[in-house]
Amino acid sequence: MIERMFVKEVKENKVVVTKARTSACGSCPAKSICVSGNEINLEAEWNEKEQLKPGDEVIVDIPEYDPMKVSAIVYFVPLVIFAAVVITGYSLNWKDWLTFFSALGGVFVYYSLLRFRKKDKKPPRIIGKAT
Repeated sequence: MIERMFVKEVKENKVVVTKARTSACGSCPAKSICVSGNEINLEAEWNEKEQLKPGDEVIVDIPEYDPMKVSAIVYFVPLVIFAAVVITGYSLNWKDWLTFFSALGGVFVYYSLLRFRKKDKKPPRIIGKAT
């Protein structure tokens, strides 16, 4: 997704860009977990020789993600793990408390391993100055 944003702060090879929230943000289901405040702030990559300064308008390429994939990773896979451990526990005649805590442990291990997975998502990057 291509957005026009304004430079807020310039760091070494990163630039903090900002954009005022639009009226569309009010109806967005993710507004409660989105960046707080009246503006959206992103840290974008910038390795060009052209200097940027606060207030410059730039064009930012923001990678999109597949919400179904994210939902499956965060919600569906842990549910399957929990159910599989519970079914296995009952099949092996484990005590209820052991089955329950084993299933919770399986989900905990999954989320722990999920933290270390390779993040293939590219960060936002500045394409250039807006004219």
